[in-house]
Amino acid sequence: MSKFGYRLINILLCIAFLLFFVVFFTTIFQSDKQHAMVLDVFPVFLLIVGITVAILTVYTKSAYQLFIGGFLAFSGLLSILIMGNIISGNLKQWWPIYAVASGIILFAAGFYKYRKIDFGYVIPAVVFEILGLWLLLFSFKIITIPFKTFILCFGPLLLVMLCILLFVLFLWQKKYGKFSSSDADIKQFEDDELIPE
Repeated sequence: MSKFGYRLINILLCIAFLLFFVVFFTTIFQSDKQHAMVLDVFPVFLLIVGITVAILTVYTKSAYQLFIGGFLAFSGLLSILIMGNIISGNLKQWWPIYAVASGIILFAAGFYKYRKIDFGYVIPAVVFEILGLWLLLFSFKIITIPFKTFILCFGPLLLVMLCILLFVLFLWQKKYGKFSSSDADIKQFEDDELIPE
């Protein structure tokens, strides 16, 4: 792909991120109120830009662009569903779903890049998904204990469990090798540089 193509994709990403923040904050503040018709256009545009960037990764072979395109498309779709009252609730309740979606899209990006399941992508993806699902339980009041009380009571236990998990992963990595594939294993994918020379 030419330098112009890479610059065009990066400009689209910048515009999409600006629109993401506009849509995010308007969805939060306008979800219970009447909103202008023009605000309905922003999520659709965000969805289109996200899908476009995700499709353009076929040419760029870039895993991070697939991740960003998928995330922007999901953000636009979720905003359309919330602002159109297709799903109940508002973004104040649904915000943890962004972590779940990030985990799924991160897993897909890692699989796209290496053409196999890569633990360098799987472990953060699973952490995002578990964290998002756990926070959804508090967000929708399925767990009736206030989040602050839960963290004060069980926070130290969670930190100890996290330290044990990290230690086990360290020992596993030391015994069985790396969690992620090196870029030397896959010659055809080089997305470390945004613009080739």
